Amino acid sequence: MEQSLANVTQVAFSAEMLEQLAHETQESAASLRTAFQRAVPVVVQALAGRVSGPDGPEAVWKLSREAYGASVLEPMATANHESWVQRGESLMRGLLGETYHFTALRLATAAGLSQAAAERVLSAAAVATLGVIGEHSQEQHLTPPTLAEWLTREGSTLHESMLTDTGQPVLTTAGQGPPAATGPVTAGPWAAVGGGQAYTPAAAPLAPNRPLVRWQWGALLLAAVVLGYLFGNRPGSLFGRGEVSLAPPTPVISAAAANANTAATGGRYDAASGNYIYDTGQPIILRLADGTTQKVGANSTENRLFTFLADPAIQVDSVNRTKGWINFDRVYFEPGATTLTDESFMQLRNVASILKTFPTAVVKLGGYTDSTGNPLKNFQLSETRAQTAMLAMAGMGIDMNRIQAKGYGGKYFITPNATPEGRALNRRISIRVIKK
Repeated sequence: MEQSLANVTQVAFSAEMLEQLAHETQESAASLRTAFQRAVPVVVQALAGRVSGPDGPEAVWKLSREAYGASVLEPMATANHESWVQRGESLMRGLLGETYHFTALRLATAAGLSQAAAERVLSAAAVATLGVIGEHSQEQHLTPPTLAEWLTREGSTLHESMLTDTGQPVLTTAGQGPPAATGPVTAGPWAAVGGGQAYTPAAAPLAPNRPLVRWQWGALLLAAVVLGYLFGNRPGSLFGRGEVSLAPPTPVISAAAANANTAATGGRYDAASGNYIYDTGQPIILRLADGTTQKVGANSTENRLFTFLADPAIQVDSVNRTKGWINFDRVYFEPGATTLTDESFMQLRNVASILKTFPTAVVKLGGYTDSTGNPLKNFQLSETRAQTAMLAMAGMGIDMNRIQAKGYGGKYFITPNATPEGRALNRRISIRVIKK
């Protein structure tokens, strides 16, 4: 079972953003929530309608990745807010053309808002949708053609009548309980773990065997120009901490998962990057003790670290120090270098956020290489990579006294180095809790 792009974007839109919109427009949060639910399908359909112009897939692919890199689904500085509102409005005017004002009027009528407020909602829905597209495109390593293929499908499943359909469920967002999914679903439970909670959302059924996010940005030149303006700068996000759920429920907390000393081995080898792309399992939502949320995989580094720290039944093994290691599944370096790839910072930020809610915890980062090349150089490379990850987390607010770093070179490989896939698995950064 899967959820559509429209459903995912609705869930990703946080309570913080609703409150901000309510303050700006002097409208009720309930009316704005209703409007946002109806605006997102309009945005998705408008984007899908542009997937026919020359160079569209490549242009939209690049811009959606820029949206992800700009962290548009995370909190942003107040000074950038109006800039994002204006860019979102420009995007929708470009996509809808002469029907822009009529669409806003219909949206206002359906939700009981002023037309100005409805236009604000359209702007927010546009940027939120782009952020979700960019995030999943990054996580799934989608190409422009696969992105284009998916977006075309997503648009074909929507209908104009969704704008005034009163049967849409009420969106529930961070801080208001479990997120709601569009369609007949059974909500999964919040599970209390330590000082936080984990939620496994239920998914709305779609067509079987359909890839969740195979996005295509086929945009006409005008849309490409507008989108380029939208992401020309790199401010923070217009939205609060979003919750995005893309899969059906599964048990969230597992001591067995926390005790395993390797990340999930499901996945594939990517020859282009030389990295192993992990399958982190179906998405779940972690709610930390400070009220923030993370959308991660059930087998991800984040969930396994969170479980280890939160569950009092799981203790640090102070005798066998080879136990308790958890591999990062989305932290990579440039080939043969010590420079983190852009995609790595999201997971490092997630881990740093988890550590902030467990202030007594101390962790150790381990760097590893494959067995090819000079062993001494491999050791030096692994040491520097571990230190690079450590310094990145320190820059995210974690006290240096709480993080250690050590390189192990080609020692402690987790699979034979005989194949490119095996070597990619052995090139890794791992984390171990040494004090809870």
